[in-house]
Amino acid sequence: MAKFVALDYDIELGGTDFTSSIAAVTFELSAAEQETTAFGDTFVQRISGLKDASVSLDFHQDFGAAGIDSVLFPLIGDTITVKVRPNSGAVSATNPSYEGTFLVTEYSPFGSSVGDLATFSISFPLASGTIERVVT
Repeated sequence: MAKFVALDYDIELGGTDFTSSIAAVTFELSAAEQETTAFGDTFVQRISGLKDASVSLDFHQDFGAAGIDSVLFPLIGDTITVKVRPNSGAVSATNPSYEGTFLVTEYSPFGSSVGDLATFSISFPLASGTIERVVT
């Protein structure tokens, strides 16, 4: 897969496919930087520290029986498995699935103005473990 337009991401929360209710996704991976500069160095020296991740999602709200609200509301303070891949095709080397367990630290069921599409945005930090990049 070369360059592509983001039209067909596949996004799963806790085993449920919410792709058709999500307008934007950011899956962020990072590593803390630890400074190791010592006397005699002429430039700052650094090494990589602990890794971290977060996922941010922009939703179209849904209060249906199996909708987003019914899934997220009971999870506040709990964890959820999140899987994101570039398209809905099979997982492969050119369509990797990024997967991790995230802590549901926030949920804002209402966030729209009169006449607007009912939407909300959330961001979850990595809860534990690692981020897997699955290619098979």
